[in-house]
Amino acid sequence: MEKEALEKQVASGDAVIEELEKDKKTLIDDMAGTFEEGFQEALAQATCVNPGIDVSSCDSTHHIVDGKVVPLELDD
Repeated sequence: MEKEALEKQVASGDAVIEELEKDKKTLIDDMAGTFEEGFQEALAQATCVNPGIDVSSCDSTHHIVDGKVVPLELDD
């Protein structure tokens, strides 16, 4: 009987963990979307203030190295 009670507790805990993992993924996706929207808005503002500026090489997955826009290296 005690074993059954413990198994139910474990199953309940597993369900809670699974739900929290789903919530975490949703939050991460929402944050990434918000970041990307903000980045695109910043590019639009830079283009508005500086007509003719070329932002085609700008991307939220890039950064500046030695005055050039380059892809981020994720293993840094």
